[in-house]
Amino acid sequence: ETKEYELKREKITVNPVEGKVLDNSIGYIKFTSFDETTADDFKNKYEELKKSNIKSLIIDLRNNGGGLVSESLDIAETMVEKGKTLLITSNKDKKEEIRKSTQNPIIDIPVVVLINQNTASASEILAGILKDDCNYKIIGTKSYGKGVIQTVYNFSDGSGLKVTTEEYFTPNHDKINKVGITPDTEVKLDSEWENISNIPYENDTQLQEAVKELK
Repeated sequence: ETKEYELKREKITVNPVEGKVLDNSIGYIKFTSFDETTADDFKNKYEELKKSNIKSLIIDLRNNGGGLVSESLDIAETMVEKGKTLLITSNKDKKEEIRKSTQNPIIDIPVVVLINQNTASASEILAGILKDDCNYKIIGTKSYGKGVIQTVYNFSDGSGLKVTTEEYFTPNHDKINKVGITPDTEVKLDSEWENISNIPYENDTQLQEAVKELK
């Protein structure tokens, strides 16, 4: 049997930044990776929620495996005071580079950050920055613990070599790699919900605790 289909070419966002307004005028933003447009999408989503007169914000980094560190730092710039340290990188010779905030923050409301055991890499960097620089409360379980930079060297035959070249540290010089970010308030989920992205609110004890904190 031969069938014909008409297809429409469209831009598809694979890992969208999702947002909504919860009770008590609490904004909620969630995304599962840091892609090329994540920082801009985050800012746009915040501005959208701001029009709904949100009074506080929950940033959900649970099950966020990381991605582009530059996007993570751009999001941090929206909340960290200009001139504060964002990230410290160190090579094998202990030579450090320090990245500082270059912009004035646009988010000036209370913020709580959610993390879990699947929060890794760039999302751990963001959580560490917001914990150290902004004193935002971190709720959930200890993050994964991936805090290294890997450089890929390409060869003429098409093969490549990935080498760990540097390590990340939080603004307070806390180690991330194989350590993770420790939440201020540890809240565990029931085992059946631990690795699920869309948890019903009545079963999401971590989100409930964040809402309680902001109330």
